Amino acid sequence: MQTVANTSNGRVMVHLVGDVLPRRIEYGEPPESLVAMVHEKIKEADIAFCQLEADLATRGWMQWRDRPTTWYGRVHPDNVKTLLHAGFNVVSHASNHCFDYGPESVIETVETLRKNGLNPIGIGKDIAEARRPAILERNGTKVGFLAYNSVLPPEYEAREEKPGCCPIKIATYYEMQEFEPGTPPKIVTMPRAGEVQAMEQDIRQLRPQVDVLIVSMHWGIHFVPGQLADYQPVVGHKAIDAGADLIVGTHPHILKGIEIYKGRPIFYSMGNFAQETPWHQKPPPGVKPRNMSGVYRKFKEEPGWDRYKGPPDKRYSMMVRCRISDKAVQRVSFLPCWINQRAEPQFLSRNDPRWAEVVGYIDPWCKELGTELTPDADEMVVWSR
Repeated sequence: MQTVANTSNGRVMVHLVGDVLPRRIEYGEPPESLVAMVHEKIKEADIAFCQLEADLATRGWMQWRDRPTTWYGRVHPDNVKTLLHAGFNVVSHASNHCFDYGPESVIETVETLRKNGLNPIGIGKDIAEARRPAILERNGTKVGFLAYNSVLPPEYEAREEKPGCCPIKIATYYEMQEFEPGTPPKIVTMPRAGEVQAMEQDIRQLRPQVDVLIVSMHWGIHFVPGQLADYQPVVGHKAIDAGADLIVGTHPHILKGIEIYKGRPIFYSMGNFAQETPWHQKPPPGVKPRNMSGVYRKFKEEPGWDRYKGPPDKRYSMMVRCRISDKAVQRVSFLPCWINQRAEPQFLSRNDPRWAEVVGYIDPWCKELGTELTPDADEMVVWSR
């Protein structure tokens, strides 16, 4: 657990973004270029968080499984320079890519992050380390972070004396909705009670040590607009009941709705932020190419987007802004973002027509969850005291 102090002023700003997968080193390009349009704004915060989607390592070996292998889940450790240039302090690596290259790669990733002054959460050499929070102190206020993953290929979870991520496993069931055989079933998902209870215990233990508690959840359904899995509100509500102040979701690669539960925001997905997935490159021999966005929904590929393939709404993104004063969250908002053909994010101003496009995309999903968004200059306010 690391505590960092700064007493420059009396308030605290936390910036949070979604999935980041930097691989500029592999492209022979400066690692800083991936975040060239956003790093100054991110650094306006006292604390900045992101979700890391690939190991920063050279050690380890690809994990061959009975399902298609994620061959792009490791990048050169020097790509950490992207995270440093962006100004991130806290990095979750609780994800479905954390174990793509096995235990040695996990351990090297944690070492790489810590060596560069970053605080990894949700990942570790064993389950005790994966559950360990990050606590950062700014202006006399302590902010704590925890991270969990519900998108778990086999063996990706940490256990005693085994590296991996902090899990909340999900059981999936299928129920008939009609009496006719062969009709589409209802898909029911339920979190495993023991792992939810472990999360609640982590939160309750951390709560007395901090003023504000933020939880990152790697969860949900890829690429399907607006849709949430049954288990997500269950887990999110239990985290807030246990003492979380803010929940931020990653993994679906598109934006999802925002819920306010007991006065605490749940961002079900912040979308991608700076994720370079090399679909245009050939995978290693023996590995079948795989474009998951095409599995979940059909869309027409557009020319010029080879380096950042996927449905058009994959270009929409956000940065969550959490304002803290008097040792409590006072306001939560987000800045709409746009991701270009080189996977580079940029913040949008309100007079840019793309700003309204991003907001108009997420607004219906928020309304379905009972959340009203309020514009304030270039931001959209989600909740305030």
